[in-house]
Amino acid sequence: MSCPDLPPAVDLLVVGSGPVGSALARRVHDAVPHARILMVDLGPRLTGQAGVHLGNLPAQDRATAQRRSQGRDPGTAPGEDGTLVKKYADRGTHLLRPRREGEPEQDGMPAAVMSSNVGGMGVHWACTAPRPLDSERVPFLPPGALDRALTVAEDLLTVTHDAYPPTPAGDLVLKKLGELFDGDYPPGRQVGPMPLACTPRPGRRPRWVGPDVVLGPLADAGADRGRFRIADETMCRRLLFTGRKVTGALLEHLPTGTEFALRASAVAVAADALRTPQLLWASGIRPEALGRYLNDQPKTVSSLHVKDGPTLGVGARGSVEFGGDIRDLETGRFRVPFADPARRNHGQVMTIDTSPLEGVDPALFVGMVWYGAKEIRAEDRIEFSTSEADAYGMPGMTLHYGLTDRDLAGAEQARKDQEAIAEALGGEWLESPELFPAGSSKHYQGTVRMGPADDGTSVCDTDCRVWGFDNLYVGGNGVIPTSTAVNPTLFSVALAVRAAAAIGAGLTGA
Repeated sequence: MSCPDLPPAVDLLVVGSGPVGSALARRVHDAVPHARILMVDLGPRLTGQAGVHLGNLPAQDRATAQRRSQGRDPGTAPGEDGTLVKKYADRGTHLLRPRREGEPEQDGMPAAVMSSNVGGMGVHWACTAPRPLDSERVPFLPPGALDRALTVAEDLLTVTHDAYPPTPAGDLVLKKLGELFDGDYPPGRQVGPMPLACTPRPGRRPRWVGPDVVLGPLADAGADRGRFRIADETMCRRLLFTGRKVTGALLEHLPTGTEFALRASAVAVAADALRTPQLLWASGIRPEALGRYLNDQPKTVSSLHVKDGPTLGVGARGSVEFGGDIRDLETGRFRVPFADPARRNHGQVMTIDTSPLEGVDPALFVGMVWYGAKEIRAEDRIEFSTSEADAYGMPGMTLHYGLTDRDLAGAEQARKDQEAIAEALGGEWLESPELFPAGSSKHYQGTVRMGPADDGTSVCDTDCRVWGFDNLYVGGNGVIPTSTAVNPTLFSVALAVRAAAAIGAGLTGA
């Protein structure tokens, strides 16, 4: 397709097609019968049904789709040899800028990545979907309002606590985690199975949720093109506005270079926490807080071999669908919850207790990932260039970012937690606890943050409407204004539910 094939005007333009953009589109589509909605994404459509999680594909199809997600600059992609995989750019992502050997791992966020494809990071994510707790929650939102939005988000993402059936290995891990950490929590909170966005499939690995599930019938290639369309490989170059009103956007169909001005009654930008502020800045929309308060989650990772641990045995080998991703082998995922102030990390513990390979005896392996709540500072920010462009021709970005003493203390506690788990399980390190490079969490937040007042410390109001505009909204992890340790996707979708209600009200005049 080329941009002139698109309608000249729509009721809602959604920029970005990840879980948040998809939630915005779906909720407005369902609530406003007459709404014409266009979703644009600069990346290609990877599957016939838009936004299918790549973890559900056969290995070869998955690898092909991942390569197509890795952007325009080969210097920022993982590469065929996988040299950047794990600590920097996972397959299916690409770095903000090429890796520089010898640079400090915690300064400037060297592992900051993006995905360029329909579905965004939502076709690659680990589907971990816990609710925010304690100080992670937005203090200026009524508690009931946030909880109602979280419940809707859990429904959109089909979140379950029963992704995996109980196993002896899982029971052992849960018992040891409880003995170590349950005393740190208030009544009603304890370690337990991780809430995951998936459909359980007994005897097989779960079917993971991508934006296709959030879109529902809109994900089908034959969806109603009169009311909803997805334009892939179509970039929003800038937003057009007059006074307090966004009037539309300048789009470019990247394969042909065709540019097209689209009129829109409302615009929602949910491109990601880096490219959403980039688009606003390129459009001349530059509130004081834009790109500031950049918040990552310090990430500590380790793995164990528990020699005498229970396993599912050789008989389970045939039920394992191994596609080259270690998550294909998971038999359980558990959480060590955030609790403020006692526990400033959110822990994930994964078990693997079988082997897909003939000739390899089953064994219990335990992987641990701890995400820490970071101190939020205005000086952690994106600097946009006035002279250099990125691979897509948008203003180049430089990240200014560092860890405080409190952040480093949190990472030290994460290390001690993981060492205590290893000792309790009698495990041997495969990889001892390591603080990964800044950006490796992929949980970037704060760059278009929500606030209770237009006082220069936030970009949008409690409905995600950009200050100073009547019909411009932002979405995604960048909207989250608090210091969090939980995986932020559920939180961001919940805030998008609120934004969709406001957009719908504006389109209907309610």
